Amino acid sequence: MKKQIYILGIYTGHNATASLLKDGEIIACVSEERFNGVKNYIGYPKKSIEWCLDFAKITPRDLAIVAFPSTFGAPIFVSDETKKTVSIILLAFFYQIAGRVRKLWGKLVFLYPKIRRIGSFCYMVAAKTMGQYVLIKEKQNIAKDIGVSVEKIITFDHHLSHAATAYYASPFSREKALVLTLDAEGNLVCSTVHVFQKDSNKKLASTSRENSLGWMYLYLTKYLGMKPGEHEYKVMGLAPYAKIKDVQKVFEKIKDIIILDPKNKLKFYARFNMQDMYEYLKKNMEGVRFDIVAGAFQKLLEDRIVEWVTYAIQRTKIATIICSGGVFMNVKANQKVSLIPQVKRAYFMPSAGDESVGIGACYVAYIDLLHSQNRRPEPKSIKDLYLGPSFSNADVEQFLKKGKYEKKYTINKIDNIEKEIAQLLAHGKVVGRVNGRMEWGARSLGNRSILADPSNIDAVFVINKQMKDRDFWMPFAPTIMLERMHDYCVNPKNIAAYYMILSFDSTSLARKELRAALHPYDFTLRPQILEEAWNPKYYKLIKEFEKLTGIGGVLNTSFNLHGMPVVLGPKEAMYAFEHSGLEYVALENFLISK
Repeated sequence: MKKQIYILGIYTGHNATASLLKDGEIIACVSEERFNGVKNYIGYPKKSIEWCLDFAKITPRDLAIVAFPSTFGAPIFVSDETKKTVSIILLAFFYQIAGRVRKLWGKLVFLYPKIRRIGSFCYMVAAKTMGQYVLIKEKQNIAKDIGVSVEKIITFDHHLSHAATAYYASPFSREKALVLTLDAEGNLVCSTVHVFQKDSNKKLASTSRENSLGWMYLYLTKYLGMKPGEHEYKVMGLAPYAKIKDVQKVFEKIKDIIILDPKNKLKFYARFNMQDMYEYLKKNMEGVRFDIVAGAFQKLLEDRIVEWVTYAIQRTKIATIICSGGVFMNVKANQKVSLIPQVKRAYFMPSAGDESVGIGACYVAYIDLLHSQNRRPEPKSIKDLYLGPSFSNADVEQFLKKGKYEKKYTINKIDNIEKEIAQLLAHGKVVGRVNGRMEWGARSLGNRSILADPSNIDAVFVINKQMKDRDFWMPFAPTIMLERMHDYCVNPKNIAAYYMILSFDSTSLARKELRAALHPYDFTLRPQILEEAWNPKYYKLIKEFEKLTGIGGVLNTSFNLHGMPVVLGPKEAMYAFEHSGLEYVALENFLISK
């Protein structure tokens, strides 16, 4: 019997995450924010690593490889131990000074674009030389903390990790596919085009970081007064409110700031360094209304991505496309891509941001290892995303007793809790739900969710008042049973939409029955389509709700207080329950009510 292969993936950047692969299958994945309560935590995911090893009942000695999805590092994206190293402290200080100089340089370059290459060259040299030194120190400290040899920690290119994540996670990993990655930047690159086929791949093109659509959108988010690197989805949600004629006027002024590279249309070319985008916006968008600005740049993003994907298909003659990277968290752009006539099949990596790159590094490490052993790798695709911790009824009962919650709230243990929740929803109530393994990624998929009747528009106001405090223009989303998808979604290509990563136009029935879970202005929807086998209990809940109301879906939003990560388990759920106006929470088979 061959020894089982375990590979641990570690990502220490934005939304630090650990993932674990066993014999080609991702069996565990969780972000550190869920344990420490710091949303989009940057640093070493220590608790996530410990949980992954504990879940698999293995020790560090059982790990064949520790996979790291970057070929160099930065002083801010490292573990606390590495940050304490004297040389890294000095480098961090240098980075702060360099950052201030960069702001001044950016203003100068914006005025005199011809000197742009000087800054680009200096940045590349500094990033590679200092970044590789940082990575050496980081690998030493990670090896010490985990208890493995430094030689076991293997680094992989950031965008290759993005591409591998999506290809091997997808249902198309046994065939040839066009894989596109797009983000702000990673390892000096903002986009790549690959052709993957089984356990091999070929990179056709990559775009340097300064020509980044991701940086463009990030600085747009900042300009509009929102938090860059986190609130880009709010800009996307705002964009549809602007009138088309107003958007078009602004779009005509901005459409040439970033285009497909005339020399190679698999790349992008920006008229100026996109990290100087903030200067452009201040100079050219002053006095333009916020929704029009959002609409114009959303259109620019969509148009360029559609042109890029269309050209890539024409060039490669491959109509199966797979997309990954943070820019592909933009569900409206994904919708436009899915509607390209040449696209026959499409897969958008769920939670496509950097929290996913550790998964790709695991896949690449696994394939390389088996190739070195003259064995055939068999990476397994990811179906549901329930890859995190779970809590039994006994765990919940013990927690509730220890906290003496029965003195403050009504607590009932209910065998058929799904039916009970369905009845509450049908009577206009809002329920927080913690059940089974926690879902990995940015979207709650039923197991760490707040649920409501999607036909009741008042539910939007109740959820926002009780707990979410979302911006007034932002939509909620539905979970829809698979067999009811076409009742609610205009999806002629039958593209799978299991992860709330793709939006659709809605049907007339959806505008009646799912009104509270649609975008308030353009009536698009960002669904989780649910197969019964993927989550039988959640499916049963919705089926019971359908029996009562005739509606084949529920409103589903993440279970968290505003500005905090999605809840991990009973402890975090009860904290959110007690610090909000939420009336009901279901912890496994226990229903707690105020």
